[in-house]
Amino acid sequence: MVRSDYSWIYPSQSDNTADDGGTTAYRRLYHGIRSAILDGRLHPGERLPASRDLAKSLGISRNTVVTSFDLLTSEGYLETRVGAGSFVASTLPDRDMQTGDHGPGKKSQAANDRPIRLSQSATRMLAYQRRFPRFRIARPFNPATPDLDGFPFDLWARLLRRSWRAPDIDLTIPDDPLGLPLLRSEIAKWLRQSRGVNCNADQVMIVSGAQQALDLAARALVDPGDIIATEDPGYEGIRGVLAASGAVVQPITVDEDGLDIEGLAQTPSPARIVVTTPSRNYPLGTTLSLARRLALLQWAQDNDAWIVEDDYDSEYRYDGPPLSSLQGLDTDNRVIYVGTFSRVLFPGIRLGYLVLPPALVPAFRGIRGFADGVPAPTTQAALGAFFAEGHFGSHVRKMRLRYGERRSHLKNLITADASDILSVMPSDGGLHLCARLIGDQDDIEMQEALVKADLDCRALSSYFHDPRSKNGPEPVRGLVLGFAGWKKDVLSESFSELVRTIRRKS
Repeated sequence: MVRSDYSWIYPSQSDNTADDGGTTAYRRLYHGIRSAILDGRLHPGERLPASRDLAKSLGISRNTVVTSFDLLTSEGYLETRVGAGSFVASTLPDRDMQTGDHGPGKKSQAANDRPIRLSQSATRMLAYQRRFPRFRIARPFNPATPDLDGFPFDLWARLLRRSWRAPDIDLTIPDDPLGLPLLRSEIAKWLRQSRGVNCNADQVMIVSGAQQALDLAARALVDPGDIIATEDPGYEGIRGVLAASGAVVQPITVDEDGLDIEGLAQTPSPARIVVTTPSRNYPLGTTLSLARRLALLQWAQDNDAWIVEDDYDSEYRYDGPPLSSLQGLDTDNRVIYVGTFSRVLFPGIRLGYLVLPPALVPAFRGIRGFADGVPAPTTQAALGAFFAEGHFGSHVRKMRLRYGERRSHLKNLITADASDILSVMPSDGGLHLCARLIGDQDDIEMQEALVKADLDCRALSSYFHDPRSKNGPEPVRGLVLGFAGWKKDVLSESFSELVRTIRRKS
């Protein structure tokens, strides 16, 4: 027997705000019938009214009902019988499905409380939690923020449009995991000229950033239990990526000459990979000396190890020309060179690159094919044109001058207004500088106070592998102060607030 009143089966729009399709009539009817089936209000084998009759009783169009019935039938909730109409599927259990409201966006309490068993890889990665606050909009003195006002976005938009006006096969059906040939060729040319990297386009792989580059390297070269040596202090974002592989992340001390090569001999077994920033340690800014560069290359050769050279922002060196790369000194093809455009151009571009030793190219190409295929080809095409037409070099030169002025301005502010509480640490480039807290206050507590003042200052000690440990190097108590993203007047105003906060906290 068919029920006479089905008004309850068509929920109002306000009852379905959690569903993206809540404003669509057929989706609301679909969810109403599905929920009634799952919670037992409609029983297996029960006949539904004809589409015309149901539409009339609910005050909706017959097409809405037909579309809902078709969707429910295709998903197995309803079944049709020729000449008889639509019925609730007979194969659905009557009582076992009574698990509460199955409406869109709603879950049972048991489902919400059920413990989730994560993989060992995820657990290892999540053990390295981010130590810094995240502001929705960049605040002074975020160390990773470039000057977005200085980037030619109008030109960039034209290059993006042009790449789609007459797209070639590489854009519409990209099939090379290494990336677009034009961009790879331009990157290789730039690196040979500006960084002394020994490479050609066939060795360049385009990635979404340094994090993905490190992930690919770990997948290709590391087994669980292997040691990956990292700098201490160093960029905290890489540790979780490397730990996910099952490797043991081993911190190696950085001093005034860079990575302590002798520390590599103290690991329980030789490291499989050493991740280093030889041109400028992040965050201290120290440079790996020539003697240690040569010693590191020899160590890698002697121990059949790999070196990942992270050259994250070496375009911006203010005291002299850019330094030559470690990769350019490598005669045994041991160095994997990593770069990114997030700081040089703008963070949202999400493009970086690897320069691989020739022997590693086939393996990385194959692994990349399983990972995510090909990075966004449209952005690659625009960036390739940005290089080829000379805009990249022009932009870097312009911003190097601008950032140099802002760096000098911030250093002068510290000297003039805060020399009793802050001491600038030596560094020859980058988008930030480090300042030691005079008096050795707790910089982590100071960071918390500055965050409350809407200032994104980073505690320098937080970049050490374990800032509270007695075994590692003694953490430096200070602040990491980015200057690149803000004009001088904003830097001055923000620095005044920084000084007031430090003095109140001291």
